[in-house]
Amino acid sequence: MKKIIQLMLLCLSLFLFSACSGQNPDDFYGTYRFKKAVYLSQLSSSMLEVFDSTMDGAEVTIEKNQFKILSKEFLVELPDPQYISVEKVDDELFELSEITFPLDQLEGIYAVHEASGEKTSWWIYHTDTQLWIGETIPTPAGNKDHIMTIFEFEK
Repeated sequence: MKKIIQLMLLCLSLFLFSACSGQNPDDFYGTYRFKKAVYLSQLSSSMLEVFDSTMDGAEVTIEKNQFKILSKEFLVELPDPQYISVEKVDDELFELSEITFPLDQLEGIYAVHEASGEKTSWWIYHTDTQLWIGETIPTPAGNKDHIMTIFEFEK
């Protein structure tokens, strides 16, 4: 009987562990401050340093009921956003690299959608300790998005 109880507790522990692991938006909820611009598309005529200056002091708040970016230059506020898990980045011009992300530690990529389900230009990339926000633009054909910029944030 004692072994059956131990086995049941072990199974319950494994179930809870597996349910709590994996890609879960709760893992990155919080408020983050801008650290630096880490990627700029070759389609852009700007420079990373310009974005560093523009985004200096910016904050992003990611919660179940709000996605908000507040900077000196702009405000993005999405009530009740949907965080849609994405397997991989589908942009042939963008190459994930260790310079941009610690690829072996990247835990999730999420497309941020409005409450209605409509796509926005914002993406979230995260590890257990780091967070990046990417901004995209649609391709002329409208079937893909090009990643234009990626910003690193810290708690």
